[in-house]
Amino acid sequence: MNLQKTFYRLGWLRLVVFLLLSVLLGWLRYDDFALPNATYWVTAGYIPLTALAFWQGKRRTRESHLLIHILAESLLIAMLLYFSGGATNPAISYLLVLLVFAAYSLATHYAAIVAGLMIVIYSALMRWYEPLAHAHHHGSSLFDWHVAGMWLTFVISAAIIASILPALMQDRQRRLREIQSLREQQLKNEQLIGIATLAAGTAHEMGTPLMTMNMLLDDATNEDGTLSETDVNVMRQQVDRCRHSLQQLAMAGRHANKHGYHDAGDWLERQLHRWRLSKPHALWDELVLTDSVSVPASPLLDQALLNLLDNAAEAGQQAIQLETRVNDGNWELDIRQPDPNAAGYIADESLFASEKEHGLGIGLYLSNASIEQFGGSIHLQEMANGGSLSRLSLPCQKEGA
Repeated sequence: MNLQKTFYRLGWLRLVVFLLLSVLLGWLRYDDFALPNATYWVTAGYIPLTALAFWQGKRRTRESHLLIHILAESLLIAMLLYFSGGATNPAISYLLVLLVFAAYSLATHYAAIVAGLMIVIYSALMRWYEPLAHAHHHGSSLFDWHVAGMWLTFVISAAIIASILPALMQDRQRRLREIQSLREQQLKNEQLIGIATLAAGTAHEMGTPLMTMNMLLDDATNEDGTLSETDVNVMRQQVDRCRHSLQQLAMAGRHANKHGYHDAGDWLERQLHRWRLSKPHALWDELVLTDSVSVPASPLLDQALLNLLDNAAEAGQQAIQLETRVNDGNWELDIRQPDPNAAGYIADESLFASEKEHGLGIGLYLSNASIEQFGGSIHLQEMANGGSLSRLSLPCQKEGA
């Protein structure tokens, strides 16, 4: 529960009650009811109590602070009722409003404390109180005042409950939606952990065969006619590349949750250079950059961008088109594949399914999950000419912010 909002609502509730009590006491004095001076001093106690509620609404508070506030107001109401007729005062029904507020806003054991105190207050006021007497001793005036007060108390209580409970229900529904979203995110994280575990196991298993291949290549260079020197060099480069990738995977795993900010344009150019090393035949048109902004920096985002570039390149035979912009606080990167057959490739993409000969189909899923961790998103759509568009969006801040 958002305790700051709860304290604000409690402050407005107290302000309304204070104004109504002031009007009520003024009417009693006008109708020649004898009220002790202590009644006015107790009513004035609502002023600091209301100000304190608004003040605490701007600070970090705990549920126990709200309990203390409700108990203090209950005792203040009890003192006011003691000097103005006790249980015969129809304003005693306001204790039910406080009880409803406490039952909804506090934990069960705290609400039980409030309920117990109010039962004690009501029971005590039935026996000990200062009678409310009319200055001219008209017996009918007390009964009329009681009936009119009961009507007024009912109207006030109904208005307060009708105005507060809907807001409280909206808070509860919002919390339920947040809990549901957290559960979905937890399920997604569990799936990602499973995938990451498989990736770590695969990386560990690749270590031994790579070492074996390296040893065999060393032996092959000493045997005439087995392999040409060019082939051996190419294979050795590939083995070194695999070893380097494993090292990057290990480093990324250790630093995946550590991130800062870096320039979006520089980051994109570095990843394009890295992509060119792994895909020498990759093509893209001239990059269109916008104003300099900073985006989150993480190895997870690096790999997510490379996966998007791979998908766009493999979706068609034409050079991909890149364009960046800043839109509503987000840095957006459009990756277009103008090939007319690219849209069909996107339609075939689904979770854990792929039409690629060696693809597992989880690259896009992992990319989207990684980007969502940083408040970003991926949007795929078909273009009018049959091409494909992958839009990467990340929250950004201006340089030097």
